[in-house]
Amino acid sequence: MAKHSLPWSLVAAAMLVVGLVGADFAPAATNVVFIIADDLSAEALACYGNSQCRTPAIDRLAEQGLRFERAYSQFPVCGPSRAALMSGMYPQAIGVVGNGSSRQFTNNLGDRPSFSQHFKNRDYYTARVSKIYHMRVPGDITAGVDGPDHHASWTERFNCQAPEWMSQGQHAHLSHERLSRDPEKHYGLGFGTAFYVVKGNTNGAEQADDQAAEKAIEILGELKDKPFFLAVGFVRPHVPLVAPAEFYAPYPPAEMKLPARWSDDWSDIPKAGISHNSQRIGFAGNSAKQQEVLAAYYASVAYMDYQVGRILDALDELDLRKNTIVVFTSDHGYHLGEHDFWQKMSLHEESVRIPLVISVPGKNPAVTESLSEQIDLFPTLSELCELTVPEHCQGVSLAPLFDDPNQVVRTEAYCMHGKGHLLRTNRWAYIEYRDGTQELYDMLQDPKQFTNLAATGEHQETVQSLKQQLQAKLSEINSSQD
Repeated sequence: MAKHSLPWSLVAAAMLVVGLVGADFAPAATNVVFIIADDLSAEALACYGNSQCRTPAIDRLAEQGLRFERAYSQFPVCGPSRAALMSGMYPQAIGVVGNGSSRQFTNNLGDRPSFSQHFKNRDYYTARVSKIYHMRVPGDITAGVDGPDHHASWTERFNCQAPEWMSQGQHAHLSHERLSRDPEKHYGLGFGTAFYVVKGNTNGAEQADDQAAEKAIEILGELKDKPFFLAVGFVRPHVPLVAPAEFYAPYPPAEMKLPARWSDDWSDIPKAGISHNSQRIGFAGNSAKQQEVLAAYYASVAYMDYQVGRILDALDELDLRKNTIVVFTSDHGYHLGEHDFWQKMSLHEESVRIPLVISVPGKNPAVTESLSEQIDLFPTLSELCELTVPEHCQGVSLAPLFDDPNQVVRTEAYCMHGKGHLLRTNRWAYIEYRDGTQELYDMLQDPKQFTNLAATGEHQETVQSLKQQLQAKLSEINSSQD
């Protein structure tokens, strides 16, 4: 697919002028390009073992950097996960535990610096292109607005405005939500959770992710001597699943392989653990419709991957890779039919595990099995760029793994949702719901989580040990809020 130019349709906010804070200014060395996808399952990437979806750009980055096999989101919903990422704090500690509370981020963070603001305060140029903090998709994209942004994080910020569900092409609504197709409105139309598909009949130049890549490349071309922290947010593969037709071509629905099924899979999953599922959205017993979803999701991932490749190519062409850290990740995982679950909001593996690849100049490519959390990125990038780590950060630095990927920097990873908590150790995934029900999976023997061991007699000692470990973790998080 050839590169193209397009009329620029991003909306730039005014530059924010603030005083520099602290004495540890940025070294001459390291820039950061931080790329985050929306609703991207690690399971969909070739470099994480997917044999169907084609992601050559992200795979290329993985071959050049450190790929994290066991990285976890702090909350499997967009707003809280991004608030945790950008504050370096657990969702409870920053006080954002739902999309609706995303607007409380600025007030709750107070005078503590956000992830990018910490770099801005050390004389970095910081820019947000598209979705970094929470944005409602598709509403904030069709409206071309900020969403609940944190203005102090950025030197400049740029929004994308794109047609989303109104894109030209072949349309299909695969799930059974009630939709309102009012082109004059942006919110409350039902598209935010619907499997609505558009196989576009253009080259995609009007889409948000194409615009975001275009603007990122433009910014990179203008940067010279000043160190920068460029954050680029792609909205795909969040629904609606919109991509040009050429990206659908490699994915004939009838050839899509659905996840393995287990008879009576829900029989040992507590009611609180039954997530957004096939019965609820009209997929039950309809494998053809599920294959259509997979095809559209993979097409959207491939389209997003193409935009990542454009940015990587620009870094190479501008000779910036030699002193630029490149990060690729997602806000959380995503179910694609595992356990007959779809989308996010589950505390099971596919919903909470995230792709994470970090390429650091001068460091050898590798793969690490070390447990890691989303909030570790703030202290990790700070250390790699020789900046102090702010005291409020609750993550740990992953920097030692770039010299020895076999090190253990964490013995556990934690994730929460309004209905419960997950504690992930090297061997176990322990889920405890607010109603007292539990799940326990042996991740070495049962990585797909088919057999809940929480009620079995021989595992009660393990359950009690992990329950105590979880309570200690919650006490640690809660004490940080005092």
